[in-house]
Amino acid sequence: MDVTIEQKIRDLQPWYHDFSALGLATRTVESSRSPLQNLFQNLNLLAQGLRQRGLGNYVEKRDVLSLRRLFRKNPDSHWVNQRHKEAILVPMLTNTLSKIGSEPRCLDLFCADGYYTCWMKKRSPDAHVTSIDLDARHLERAQFAVDALGLNHGVEFKREDVLNFVQQAPAFDLIFCTGGLYHLENPQQFLRNLGRTNSKFLIVQSVVTLTTEDENFFVTPAPGWKHGSRFTHAALRKWLIESGWHIEQEARNTLTGNPRLLDRGSSYFLCRNSQ
Repeated sequence: MDVTIEQKIRDLQPWYHDFSALGLATRTVESSRSPLQNLFQNLNLLAQGLRQRGLGNYVEKRDVLSLRRLFRKNPDSHWVNQRHKEAILVPMLTNTLSKIGSEPRCLDLFCADGYYTCWMKKRSPDAHVTSIDLDARHLERAQFAVDALGLNHGVEFKREDVLNFVQQAPAFDLIFCTGGLYHLENPQQFLRNLGRTNSKFLIVQSVVTLTTEDENFFVTPAPGWKHGSRFTHAALRKWLIESGWHIEQEARNTLTGNPRLLDRGSSYFLCRNSQ
């Protein structure tokens, strides 16, 4: 790997995803640090995160609490869970893009470091992708990733609140919404707003509780959090149908990186707009 690229990967740590499958060794570089380098890196990240929060800017919790990562004996939970999620999401994404055809217009909500934006461009090089996230640091990583992988043509990253963006969003061929619903206090309304965009396809992934299968189970804020919500696979299915989506495929698995049953389930839906 080019020394300049490797150093940039280090500078942008911690990465939310391991990009190795796409040809960018974000995990390998991050894991190669010495304990002393870990200490200084995490102290620096902690200071940056606290400074940005002090300025009123949104900062991913993982960045602010990065010191915990220094003492974690097991692999980062995000990397553990990534294997489970992408085993379903990448084939689902590939299948959907093949149905759409050439030059698909895609929207990646809660895009984080742009991992699935890169997969969209990898599977459909002529795709036009708009990717939304509120965390400036994540978007910096995302822009670097698409540039380093040569996938930046037709990609636009926007730092916006997804709730506000969706209310005025145009129609897309594919909306990709992963990792964000359970951070919302009203995910049901958010899915209704997605249905009103008249977009063709929707791929949704969310953490769900494994404590019950009741389709009416819903709590906000999420237990142990000050924000977000928890719901079941059945509740998510019901909300999608009520929001005008026809479910073409659904799946679920377990996120072994999450210890609590409330956070351990993961649901996946591929939907077509039925309106």
